[in-house]
Amino acid sequence: MSGVAISLDPNQVSPGLLGFIIVCILGVAVWLLCRNMGKHLNKLDAEYQAGQTEQDPDNGQPAGVPAVPVQQK
Repeated sequence: MSGVAISLDPNQVSPGLLGFIIVCILGVAVWLLCRNMGKHLNKLDAEYQAGQTEQDPDNGQPAGVPAVPVQQK
């Protein structure tokens, strides 16, 4: 046995530099994915807003929505 293996205390072992680098890489990857998802969600919201502004002149509803008569009692 080597002297290094005996001197290590299993209760005080830390992940070290490799663990720090892996956590940093994962953090940057999550940040980039969230930023990209935000851009895609903004694009979807803009397309939804553009679809909302088109009105059907016959019934005043957004295009493609059928008019439903209101029944009064």
